[in-house]
Amino acid sequence: MTAKHYPASGEFGCADGSVLVQSIINALPVPIFVKNSKGIYVYCNVPFEKYVGRKIDEIVGRGVHDLWDAELAKVYHEADNRLFRTGGEEQYEAKVKYADGTIHDVIFHKAVFPFSDENYMAGAILDISARKSAERELERIALTDSLTGVANRYHLYATLDDACRKAARQNHMIAVMGIDLDGFKEVNDTYGHLAGDEVLVKTAGRIRDSIRESDLLARPGGDEFIVVFDRLERRDPAYCLAETILQKLSEEMELQGHPVMLGASIGIAFYPDHGTNPQDLLKHADLALYEAKRNGKGCFRSLGIP
Repeated sequence: MTAKHYPASGEFGCADGSVLVQSIINALPVPIFVKNSKGIYVYCNVPFEKYVGRKIDEIVGRGVHDLWDAELAKVYHEADNRLFRTGGEEQYEAKVKYADGTIHDVIFHKAVFPFSDENYMAGAILDISARKSAERELERIALTDSLTGVANRYHLYATLDDACRKAARQNHMIAVMGIDLDGFKEVNDTYGHLAGDEVLVKTAGRIRDSIRESDLLARPGGDEFIVVFDRLERRDPAYCLAETILQKLSEEMELQGHPVMLGASIGIAFYPDHGTNPQDLLKHADLALYEAKRNGKGCFRSLGIP
C-alpha cells in the first residue's frame, strides 16, 4: 500500500528553504493552520500547536475527529465542507476552549486556495478576548446605575419591554413594583447626601437579597426602585414578595454610627391587568405607590385589584 503524502511545511511558503518565512509565521501570535479538501491538517504554526495542545507531527495527517471531541468536531467538519463547496473565504466569531482550559473569544478567518491541482483551506484564529471584555464592560456601565450597581432606567425599559413580549407569547403575568423609601429626605437633611447615598446602596442590597436571581432590580432615579417580577401564574407571590421587602426595609440601618429607622411604600402593577407595555405598567405602579403613601405609608397597594 502506498503511503499517503501530505504536503510538508516547506511546501507551503517555504519551498525555497527560507527559514525567515517560517520564523515569521511562527512568530505571529495567531494560530494558523492549513487543511486539504478531506479536512486533514497538512500544516500549522507554533501558536496553533499551543492552541491544540499537541506538536505539529501529532496534528499533521489527522482530521478534526482525531483532535476534538465529537460535538465540536462535527461543527468544524460541517463548516469546512461548506466552505470547500462554496469556495472563497469567510470569517465568524466564536468562543473556543484552548488546550490550557481557558475560554477565548476569537474570530476565525478562513479561505480556500488552489495548490498543486488540489484545493486547500488556510485558517487563522484571531483572539479578541480583550476587545470583547472591554465591550462587555462598556455595556455594563451603560446599563447600570453607577451608585448602587443595579439596572438603570434604560436597562429597566429594555428588559420590561422584552418581558412584556414574552408574557404575550407565553400567556403569563408580570408584577412591576414601584418602591419608594419613607423618610429618605429626613436622612439627607440630617446626615447629608453622602449618608443618603449609603442608604440607597444598603437599600439596593436588601431588595436584591429578597428577590430571585432572575428578577430585575432597577433604580430609575432618586430613592425610587423598581422590581420586575416575571413569569407569574398568580398574584399571591408578588404580594408575599412585597411584604418581605417592606419588612426588610423597615429594619434598623446603621448610618455613620447612628441607628436609623426607615421604611418603604410599594405600588404594584400587573401585566396584563394594568397594561401591556412598560409605559402603562410603570405609570400604574407609580399611581399605586402614591395610593400606598396616601394611606399611611409602610404598605403596598395595587389599583383596582382586590
